[in-house]
Amino acid sequence: MSNADIRISRPYFRFKRGHLTLFIEVSFTNTVATLKNKLLTALGEHGAADEFAALTANRVRLVAERHDQQQTSSDSTQYRLLDDSATVSASDITDEQIIYFVLQLGDGTWEEPYAADYDADAHDMDVMYA
Repeated sequence: MSNADIRISRPYFRFKRGHLTLFIEVSFTNTVATLKNKLLTALGEHGAADEFAALTANRVRLVAERHDQQQTSSDSTQYRLLDDSATVSASDITDEQIIYFVLQLGDGTWEEPYAADYDADAHDMDVMYA
């Protein structure tokens, strides 16, 4: 199997929140709920367990940028919530796509998707591979 075949059969996504980016391999047949569980496992395995120790899958949402929007420079980015029961292939998300994970706040509301821009001089990004 060539490297191209591996990338087609095993896509990965960039999961982002704030200064944290995780690269996680998935399968096109995985559900979004499975992606959330892989994300929680990766957070626990890579030293982020303290910050996310009490986090459960029902307190995490995965969102992606809308592909169908026509933006001008003054428009804000629009996001769409990924359905937990849908598969990766049915969710209109593609290999190497950025998926934002947002958390439920104490008052029951949800964070807005946010990912910090990488500043190579500041070295303030946490990058993890799973």
